[in-house]
Amino acid sequence: MAHDTPDLLDPAAVARLGRLELVARNLMEGFIKGLHFSASKGSSIEFAEQRPYVPGDEIRHIDWRTYGRSDRFYLKEYEDETNVRATIVLDTSGSMAFQSRDVSKFRYAVCLSAALGHLLVRQKDAVGLVLAGAAIHRYVPPKATPQHLRGIFQALEAASPSGETRLADAIHRLAGRLKSRGFVLIISDFIEDPRALLLSIAHLRHRHSEAVLFHIMDPAEEDFPFTNWTVFRDAENPSVRLRLDGRQVRQIYRENLEQHLEVLRKGCTAAGIDYHRTSTTMPFEISLATYLHARERRER
Repeated sequence: MAHDTPDLLDPAAVARLGRLELVARNLMEGFIKGLHFSASKGSSIEFAEQRPYVPGDEIRHIDWRTYGRSDRFYLKEYEDETNVRATIVLDTSGSMAFQSRDVSKFRYAVCLSAALGHLLVRQKDAVGLVLAGAAIHRYVPPKATPQHLRGIFQALEAASPSGETRLADAIHRLAGRLKSRGFVLIISDFIEDPRALLLSIAHLRHRHSEAVLFHIMDPAEEDFPFTNWTVFRDAENPSVRLRLDGRQVRQIYRENLEQHLEVLRKGCTAAGIDYHRTSTTMPFEISLATYLHARERRER
């Protein structure tokens, strides 16, 4: 029997899929083999949590007390046993709802977040989640179990974009919560003062965390295809509307956008921060593979 399988390289097709857990698994299977930010293994003796035993695991980590109670094999995991403790920060502000094609920036970012979370846990890295707009709306500390990942998927499914952007403030608050070094993967359209954002990321680095910026843009934001009189609405404050001649403001818009992007790019480069910009029309495989390839070349 033939199956109607969506093209998993097409962001619009992916966005129409149902359960986010299925989306993440299908995106990752067969595409990217690993997202190892660090090759080092921890050696902490502080017990953190358990996970079910799978063939290939070292039997010396089996929790025999749990086996005696449940007749099932579980492994002890330790605080620093994973390669990475990663926290995904997803921008939930109103501007992320914008879309000029078949998929919004927010849905693209949610699918990207789910794919990264699935890949990190699959390679036994701990992953957490922050939903942030004008404030931190949800904070899920990093763990490395499939059960924990399902909770992250549920939080992503329930999230919706609204309100103002104050991502820099949210990152400052997150930096104050971090208890150990790790990675902070920030997924946003970064529509705010890039200098304030860079200062907040400097705070993360001061707390011994490395930041990675995934900049999501809609093609209409990049190209500004408006050539007639058009009503523009502020996505974060719907009461603000402007009727403008697209032909007259196009050049000004593009100059301002390029200046914004240049400050962000140069600031990230100067601070040694990974910065990756992608369009909602770009297939997920190409976007992630491009970033991973660039990172691998830098680390050689």
